[in-house]
Amino acid sequence: MPVNTSEKRRRALKSPCRLLSAQEILRAGQQRFARENYPVLTVEYVSEGAGFLEINGKSFHIRQDSIYFLTPGSTHVYQADKNDPWSKLFFVVYGDLPETLLHLYALDEVYCIPDCPELKKYFREMIYLKNNRDPGNRSAIVLHSLFNAAARKLANKKKSAAPEIIELLKKSLDESLEKHFSLADFAAAHSVKESSLIRAFKRCCGTTPHGYLMESKLREAENYLLYTSLSIKEIAALLAFSDQYHFSNTFKRRKGCSPTEFRSASPVAAEQAF
Repeated sequence: MPVNTSEKRRRALKSPCRLLSAQEILRAGQQRFARENYPVLTVEYVSEGAGFLEINGKSFHIRQDSIYFLTPGSTHVYQADKNDPWSKLFFVVYGDLPETLLHLYALDEVYCIPDCPELKKYFREMIYLKNNRDPGNRSAIVLHSLFNAAARKLANKKKSAAPEIIELLKKSLDESLEKHFSLADFAAAHSVKESSLIRAFKRCCGTTPHGYLMESKLREAENYLLYTSLSIKEIAALLAFSDQYHFSNTFKRRKGCSPTEFRSASPVAAEQAF
């Protein structure tokens, strides 16, 4: 018995992944789209120009070669930049699979991935499949491949960002020779877990942030001991040790002799005495 159109649509929407739309839009106008409790997943690639997106309380200025996600259940507003309106490739999918993959690849709250021209090909594939009625429901495979590539892109961005945060930390430590430094405050200011920061620093520098700071302070202490007449107590205060005993104990533990012994044994001290 023939199946009517509404029945075909009902069955289609029950599919794990149904490609509802896919197309390219050139130089989109200034229409503003605002939606609540969005029922489907839309993924868009900006091929030229720029635009603005607000979604679930987060805001983005989206530029060329970026992708963004309008996720199921989201509240969002978006429109083209009036000075440089975007051209886009996009697709719309419906079903359980898109939401499952978003969660599986930790993309459900990402919303925007900048600078990813290598992902454009997946949008071209989706447009081709829509124009050819998605034979064999291949859109599900393309969607899976896109999410996998997007997740790897994010992971690579995090890896490449690690040296930058380490350089920032080293700079902060170098500027803290004569003052107290709080790794917990630094981690909070840069939205990084303190434990992760310690591991990354040790992997890059071969020591912990505390170890790096102590070695830097003690190198500076050696200069004060060799080339000034500052007392041990004065040097300890200058380098922000809690007191001279803390400084002396740290120096002896790391250098193998006390500050006084180091100063008296140095050639500079002997030369000055002569």
